[in-house]
Amino acid sequence: MQNLFREFSLKKLVALIFFTGLLWLGFTIVEDFGISWDEPIQLDIGISNYRYLKNADERLLELKDRHYGPLFEIFLVRMMDQSSPRLMYLSRHFWNFFTFLLGVIGFYLLLESMYPRRWLSLFGAALLVFSPRLFADAFYNSKDIPFLVAVIWAMAALFLYLSKPSLVRLLLVCFYSAAAIAIRLPGMFLLALTALMLVREALARRLPPRRAATHGLTYLLLTAVLVFLFYPVFWHDPLGEIPQAFEIMSYFPHFASVLYMGHFLSPQELPWHYLPVWIGITTPIPYLLLMLAGFARVIRQWLSRPSSLLADQQTPSLLAALWLGVPAGAVILRGSPMYDGWRQMFFIYPALLIFAVSGWEWLSSLLGRRLAHTRAGGLLNAALAVAIFVPSGLWMASHHPYQNLYFNRLAGPDMQTVKMRFDMDYWGLTYRRGLEAILEYDPRPVIRVHAANFPGEANAAILPADQARRLYFVPEIEQADYFITNYRWHPEDYPFPNEIFTLWWGNAKALSVFRLR
Repeated sequence: MQNLFREFSLKKLVALIFFTGLLWLGFTIVEDFGISWDEPIQLDIGISNYRYLKNADERLLELKDRHYGPLFEIFLVRMMDQSSPRLMYLSRHFWNFFTFLLGVIGFYLLLESMYPRRWLSLFGAALLVFSPRLFADAFYNSKDIPFLVAVIWAMAALFLYLSKPSLVRLLLVCFYSAAAIAIRLPGMFLLALTALMLVREALARRLPPRRAATHGLTYLLLTAVLVFLFYPVFWHDPLGEIPQAFEIMSYFPHFASVLYMGHFLSPQELPWHYLPVWIGITTPIPYLLLMLAGFARVIRQWLSRPSSLLADQQTPSLLAALWLGVPAGAVILRGSPMYDGWRQMFFIYPALLIFAVSGWEWLSSLLGRRLAHTRAGGLLNAALAVAIFVPSGLWMASHHPYQNLYFNRLAGPDMQTVKMRFDMDYWGLTYRRGLEAILEYDPRPVIRVHAANFPGEANAAILPADQARRLYFVPEIEQADYFITNYRWHPEDYPFPNEIFTLWWGNAKALSVFRLR
């Protein structure tokens, strides 16, 4: 008992240090990131919703993007520093990262309830943090990261409810489900997942059928009411706005081409393997191996004893399988449009990590049985953990602040090959460094710049005001002194001879600045 208490206390202390260190790290590096493609759009959505709430400003009702999830954007508008454009974006980045931190804590608590009195919860939380692309997006992606966080907390609440059903716990599931839907409408998958888990509980006779039905109806009705309250645009014309919102969700109208496997494709015509390939090439390979081990373990258990699907001990694995399978299956089978890598599906990543944690537990137990009662077993486990996290951590540190450009070796033998196969800087974050290079190179008070796409101009807002004022963006390249590009939709080199700055990514150019005159 004393040893158990000591391990418990040590784990809590390490977890506290881990989360405190993560908060400190985020606060330290929050100023390093550029402005992503969607941030000005999301800012406009938040401001329009906030003004509608505060002043009944009906501009929201005419906004093209009024059906985008408003909940987190309203929060950001309320919290952000509005004294200057730079401080506004920096404060948004901080609160976005703080929300990610809450998601990591939620994932830790979910794993803690699945694997009590073990270190697996901290292991899984570390997997989430040391995922390069998610870590970078945690600062500026105010759509997919907050949605991921809300889904994590919805799953944690659902698991808590399933462990001991009660109306109070069901209310928590309703709240987090509604919050997820009000951040991104694909959160509707939570309704189907929760219904399936309630049916399972009734079949397993852990929940009386009548009570399961009552709780299911309560969940659906209360979640619907909360979504309505969280979505201001629904209030003035529910019968008109709600169907439009779900029509857009089911077939999002995005038509810009996607570079995939060396070909530019329409988002509406992507092959079924687009999602698994993107997951495979942007997740650290050790994590993929652990996921495969976890899949193998669970499938072996289910095939050997199909009846175990109803067993209470299988709830974590089944919850993760539905979390992964319901939305991913819907996207693949329906051919839903995707673009910008797989960021729209980041919310299924924690489910994959649950399988990775299961795989780690399996491998650790195998080592433990073979090296029982020896220090070698513990040392080998520690060495394996180091081998898993240290490469990712070192890569993230050495490539900061461009962790969003992470690809593993499965994507190609070198970065030039990867660049010709897949979209790289689809967010446009490298533009910040390019604009800084122009300002360092050219001392003139007014510099005419032509950017290849929108973020090239948007990133000026995060520069100090006295520097941003020197940049004058022109619509035509013939009018410009400088041309700046992140090579999106044009991975080939440009013919301009005077390249004054290059951001190299391996042997590939991620961004270039050309002096034209």
